[in-house]
Amino acid sequence: MRIIRGLTVNGTGTVSGELVAIKTPISFLGDVDGVKGVVKVGNSEVNIAGKVLAIPYSTGSTVGPYVMYQLSKYGKAPLAILSTKPDTLMLIGAVMANIPLMVNLPGEILNYGGCPVEVRLNESTVLIPDQCETSHATA
Repeated sequence: MRIIRGLTVNGTGTVSGELVAIKTPISFLGDVDGVKGVVKVGNSEVNIAGKVLAIPYSTGSTVGPYVMYQLSKYGKAPLAILSTKPDTLMLIGAVMANIPLMVNLPGEILNYGGCPVEVRLNESTVLIPDQCETSHATA
């Protein structure tokens, strides 16, 4: 089992699910559809509803936290958000939407798209099964 350490800034307990890794920063206002639960990446849409979302960081407007709240309101929120870099607006959105958030993860987390992961928020760790080799990002 590979263990990756970060810093939990919102949430407790453990969540498990498929890791959706997006290697480029996203704007919750411009890239995320809060009703459908998808992130627009290039010409495609990546489903984040009920998945563990890994991103380097978020960019954009102060409206971003409200889009995160919209994801939660419509039942389309990710199980957790993992980020390599802390972001105040993402933290505000995670608290508003009650989405677990872990930050300060190494960039290697973005190489495990498609892998099943276990996010242990109380321990600030992400567990990746040994059989899950470093893969490519989901998007």
